[in-house]
Amino acid sequence: MTRSTSFYTVGALFVLALGPGPVLAQDYIDVEAERRGQQSTDIQTYPGNTDPNTTQPSQPATSTPVGGDTGSAANAGELFYQLQLLQQEVMELRGKVEEQEYQIRQLREQSLERYLDLDQRLKGGGAPATASTPTPGRPTGTTPAPQQELPGESDAYRAAYSLVRSQQFADAVAAFRQFLVDYPGGKFAANAHYWLGELYLVQVPPDDESARREFNLLIEQYPDNGKIPDALYKLGKIYYDRGNRDRAREYLDRVVNEFGDSGSSAVKLAQDFISQNY
Repeated sequence: MTRSTSFYTVGALFVLALGPGPVLAQDYIDVEAERRGQQSTDIQTYPGNTDPNTTQPSQPATSTPVGGDTGSAANAGELFYQLQLLQQEVMELRGKVEEQEYQIRQLREQSLERYLDLDQRLKGGGAPATASTPTPGRPTGTTPAPQQELPGESDAYRAAYSLVRSQQFADAVAAFRQFLVDYPGGKFAANAHYWLGELYLVQVPPDDESARREFNLLIEQYPDNGKIPDALYKLGKIYYDRGNRDRAREYLDRVVNEFGDSGSSAVKLAQDFISQNY
């Protein structure tokens, strides 16, 4: 028996030993070939796998999408821009607040100065006994006939003036206004105009236009009244505070030139104001 014949004989005996059935040696060989082919296919399924000795796929490198980074950068830029706008608005508001605080301080200082000046006037007099004293140093040819004191006028004036001394300024304004309604041509009407002008200036904020009107009424209607130098000085300060330096200087010079020999305290005040501000 040849070697090839012996191989087939052994194979046949092996098949017979397994028992009856359609299983053949060729079937077994086909199954093995199919298994090997499947393994080869599994290896080739994964792209990038260049290792023939492994069946595990090589994982490709991953990267973050570019579009996401671009969107985040744009949002951050927008937020930064909005933050800059808010900071600028805060700076502008802070500047306005500082400016308002400065203006308030100025008003307070002016009110305090006017109050101190008013207090000086009160200490210097203003009682009815000197209400219509002619002003020295002015021509007397235009001096009007002295006004006659009307019944009850003196008491009404004293009551209004006492409100000024007790610093009840709002009540004093109302009292002097009522006084001018009740006694428009009275003996103390000129003084009532003057004190109304003073009271309008010590209000917060000051009503300089009403004060200017009262002082002008005093000068025009009672040109020889003893309060004329004070009224001129006050008008000079009003125009100076308004920024009209030339007009202010005119009133201040009138105080010095026309009433320098009168002994009025307004002359010294006008001289000091000119030396400090001109």
